[in-house]
Amino acid sequence: MSSTITIRNLLPDTDLVCFLVCSLFTKEECDNLLNSERKASFQKAISNYPTYYRNNDRLVIDDSQLSAYLFDKIKSHLPDHIENWTLAELNTRLRFCKYNANQYFHRHLDGIHYVSTTKQSKLTFMIYLNNAEEFEGGRTVFYKTKDSTDIWASYVPQQGDVMIFDHNLWHEGEEVTNGEKFVLRSDILYTKELEENSKEPFSGHLGYIWKILMFDNETLLSAGRDKTIHVWNMNGESRQTLRGHQNSILCMEKMNERTFISGSRDKQMKIWKRNDNRMFELISSFSVHSATVLSICKVTKGFFASSAADNSIKIVNLNGQIQHELIEHTNWVWQVVKLHDDYLASCSEDQTIKVWNYKNDKCIRTFYDHCSVICLMYDQMTNTLVSGNFQGEIMVRELSSDFNEIQTKKLDGHNGIVRTILKLNETLLASGGEDNKVKIWNIQSGICVQEFQHDNFVQALELTNDGKLLSASYDGTIKVWKI
Repeated sequence: MSSTITIRNLLPDTDLVCFLVCSLFTKEECDNLLNSERKASFQKAISNYPTYYRNNDRLVIDDSQLSAYLFDKIKSHLPDHIENWTLAELNTRLRFCKYNANQYFHRHLDGIHYVSTTKQSKLTFMIYLNNAEEFEGGRTVFYKTKDSTDIWASYVPQQGDVMIFDHNLWHEGEEVTNGEKFVLRSDILYTKELEENSKEPFSGHLGYIWKILMFDNETLLSAGRDKTIHVWNMNGESRQTLRGHQNSILCMEKMNERTFISGSRDKQMKIWKRNDNRMFELISSFSVHSATVLSICKVTKGFFASSAADNSIKIVNLNGQIQHELIEHTNWVWQVVKLHDDYLASCSEDQTIKVWNYKNDKCIRTFYDHCSVICLMYDQMTNTLVSGNFQGEIMVRELSSDFNEIQTKKLDGHNGIVRTILKLNETLLASGGEDNKVKIWNIQSGICVQEFQHDNFVQALELTNDGKLLSASYDGTIKVWKI
């Protein structure tokens, strides 16, 4: 081991791991990792991540041999145990990241990589592949919380340094203003013994839950980052696990009493049908988008609308044939909802909400927001369109019969992005956000009348037949609330 290798603790005032192993890799080793072939293979992250979150280039490879070599270099510096977890290995999935001028990775927590319930990542592993003299900006910056304005610690990249830090630390890759910055990132995996404790209701997903869907009064579907769809009874007992997607499943929609559709980051949509034994089977798969499928909405008995990270909305039949294409948004289309008859509404990362006559392929109205609009809900009885945006605001738009805006009411919403909205009854509205909260609103007064808490972002909401509210979260749980 080189005598120049030193350990630098970046956050001495916390028990969370955050340190540098300085000069662990030589210039030659860094240049070999960032060889000419890899350097020419970077792709934009925009197809998988929205621009509010990150806009850098990346290259993802799976290489067990390289992973073992990197782990052998770093393992003597790693904690052998974190609570009841024991050091195991480096994730074989390696992410090379490139930051050009005006590129960044905004404040975030690194997601846990789940191999199983007893094997998962705890620490981020990051090699800085070039020196800060080759670019301007681009520090790694840490914050105590999601909303802190004060920098807790910062680091100016030096080639060959390795940073190790806990997944629970809020951090960002500061915007590069000039030049090019390169890093290699992966995860340190730990294992633990299988616990014999009884399972909690709705316990089974590994990591984020993206979507839940009440299929009927007795059946809940949930979809997540672990590429699975779980079928639950209303006691939270798993009845079936559906596999077929190759990446995170972000959306689902019921089409009839036996059939639902799922959409994924793998760009695929899959049709699932319940057989006479009440078990779901995969019927067909197809792809109509060139990027992540973000939402699906039933339009008629045999048609649905889908929106995606390719900025488009497609009207598709159950055979996967495109009937109409709605192309006017200039960024991710987060959600599409049916209004009535021939009309749809959509919300986008481009800070607009659009109303479409889909049969004519025409946008007939555009409502402008001052930031990205993430979620949308329409109440046909009151002709009200409700949206949630990047700044935590909930906008309630009363519309005329031809979808002009009559008046708009703003609710203070959440301390962070509003991710989901659901009407509960004539007077109450539920919302979930990146402040880890579920909030219940009186629509008329605009007052929050009830509040519930998760341990991570609240991603999806559903209402049971007996009036209970279900919420799903990045914390991997589905919770049941009494309103």
